[in-house]
Amino acid sequence: MNEMKEREKIIEILKREKYFNLISHMLPDGDSIGSLLAMGLGLSKIGKKVMMFTPGHVPPKYAFIKGADIILNDKNLFDNTGSIAVVLDSSDPDRLGDFSDIVMENGNIINIDHHVTNQFFGTYNLVNAEASATGEILFHLLRDLKVDMDEDIAEALYVAISTDTGSFKYDNTKSDTHRVAASLLEYSINPGSLSHKIFDERPLAFYTLLKEALSSLEFYEKQRIAVMTLSRDIRERSGATSDDLDGIVNYSRDIEGVELGILFYADSDDEVKVGFRSKNLDVSDLAGRLNGGGHVRAAGCRLQGNYEQVKNRVMAEARKMLKDLPD
Repeated sequence: MNEMKEREKIIEILKREKYFNLISHMLPDGDSIGSLLAMGLGLSKIGKKVMMFTPGHVPPKYAFIKGADIILNDKNLFDNTGSIAVVLDSSDPDRLGDFSDIVMENGNIINIDHHVTNQFFGTYNLVNAEASATGEILFHLLRDLKVDMDEDIAEALYVAISTDTGSFKYDNTKSDTHRVAASLLEYSINPGSLSHKIFDERPLAFYTLLKEALSSLEFYEKQRIAVMTLSRDIRERSGATSDDLDGIVNYSRDIEGVELGILFYADSDDEVKVGFRSKNLDVSDLAGRLNGGGHVRAAGCRLQGNYEQVKNRVMAEARKMLKDLPD
């Protein structure tokens, strides 16, 4: 089935069917939560029965979005009987965490995503790697469904798009991205207030972690790779949560001359989370080599092993990536 016919089939299903279970990925970001809520609110407006799920919890910074308080995280409530599963902003089923098996048991899965690493695991797939965010895809899809856009849906979509574009700073920001954002601003949302909530307002624990991360900075390959490290002990002593790690890796990328920023976070004695950021490199390719995924300029993975084992493995792959770059 070609892309246009697949899109038409998805629209037909969304119009015809009544019951939908929506789910997005674990460790949700703004595109994940914003897309989940926009789709849920939109389908509800055209008379559909919707349940929304996410593995884990909604990060506090996104709790203000309309409907965030009714997102569920209990997989026992995910009932495939007579319902369509709609997976949002997830490149592969593993990103669904504990929900993966039960979601994949559904015989009718609609996969809507923008990651270049998407595995097209759905029964029907609406995947556009040219879109800045899944929220951008949903803006057009909801219009095709004749959903009456309102302030709540517009706000959720704006959060989705603004977060995945780094407040429209990343190079995935295209002309259509700005056209969509301009359309959303017609619904009385406040971009200044949203930007402050999402990007500026941080708990003290974030700055405690940032201080530790910056003090751990190491440079490799003629300062083209910047590496920061955080231990679980530091996080626990600071009173921080995993949500407070969000954005820290960006500081390694933003150093002048650095091509690749890496953050290692030892989640336990035998598992390390790794975040990648770059100005010009395709870090989704790097993460993919390590069984991870993400965006072209922002990606990550989880690896089994102690810190030294994981670091050695990651740095070997990172050096391969940089070997063809000019000095």
